Amino acid sequence: MSKQKYRKLVKERKACRECKELTNPSCVDDGCFDSIEIGPWTRWQGNLTAEVMVVGQDWGDIAYLRRHEGFDDESNRTNVTLMELLKSIKISVGTPNSDKHNEVFFTNAVLCLKKGGLQAKVNPEWFTNCSSFLRRQIEIVAPLVVVTLGNHALQAVRNAFNLPKKLRLAEAVTDKDGELLFGNTRLLATYHCGARVLNTWRPIDKQLKDWKRIGNVLKKTRGK
Repeated sequence: MSKQKYRKLVKERKACRECKELTNPSCVDDGCFDSIEIGPWTRWQGNLTAEVMVVGQDWGDIAYLRRHEGFDDESNRTNVTLMELLKSIKISVGTPNSDKHNEVFFTNAVLCLKKGGLQAKVNPEWFTNCSSFLRRQIEIVAPLVVVTLGNHALQAVRNAFNLPKKLRLAEAVTDKDGELLFGNTRLLATYHCGARVLNTWRPIDKQLKDWKRIGNVLKKTRGK
């Protein structure tokens, strides 16, 4: 049933034109770089029964999609650091183009492609328009933990599930248990693991401590 729901959701995503400033991957070069996944990041890790789901802000732009033919850049600093953080909680995912089987589920709060490069600003309206896609992905996978990378991803998940009161990222990252979304699925926030944040707000040693919370919650939840 989850596979059927997921396929239906992917079909809806391919047809979506809600955000005029964004480009659906299905519209780039006749969709030759699109896939059967909800978004480009999910081509790397798309386990529909994963215990851990990682939600990023957005994936990239049209140039990045074309340059890497719909896949992620293996040398991308964010991806390299994310692999290190996952490994710290005993989850090994391999590089984007490796043959290693899916361990987790990667997705983005905004599924379509922006203009202006990977660091281009995002429009709050995009997260609102994509909210239904995000919530349904989480409900389909029903992971034990949803990990958000950065503030935009955190607020997108919280808004998708109508969680009460505004929660600052700095506050959320100190919450050792996270927030309950539904069933056994909990939301735990982390800082983004890109180069800019690593070099300014949250170096790798602190991020590893942040991720230790995730490992602890997984152990607790598995034991229930």
